[in-house]
Amino acid sequence: MRLRKPRPRSRPKLAASPVRRGDRGSSVVELAVLAPGFLMIIMLIVQFGLWFNARQVALAAAQAGAQVARENAAMTASWPALAEQASSSYYDTLNTSLLSSLKTDAHGDPANQVFVTVSGPMGYSVFSFFGIKWTITETAGGPVECFRGAADNGACGGRG
Repeated sequence: MRLRKPRPRSRPKLAASPVRRGDRGSSVVELAVLAPGFLMIIMLIVQFGLWFNARQVALAAAQAGAQVARENAAMTASWPALAEQASSSYYDTLNTSLLSSLKTDAHGDPANQVFVTVSGPMGYSVFSFFGIKWTITETAGGPVECFRGAADNGACGGRG
């Protein structure tokens, strides 16, 4: 007598895959639709970083010029030229081209408050193909520093 090996139980056939034939390729279409949006968001983040950095550079240059203006406005009539030169020199020492050209303007009342404004177009833009021009303008200033001695009757720097 010959013994038969038991037959393995057959598994029931699974139902058809839940993915229907009509959904094939939908992932590619979704990627094609969403990819430009993701790229735009990434470009906006990079542009914001460039803008923020350029803004900080302009503010630092304006603050350097304002410091010179505050120190010299009470003593020297040529304080605007000195302040503008200090702003430009400070920007040059940063060795950056975030601003393609630099314009400085020193203004204010040399007896009270003086200000330095630094402005210029951004040197780099992620969206340059749209023709967007980004201009950065920052102003720094403060009260004029002045030593008022008693011998000068309270006049600033001996000017009475």
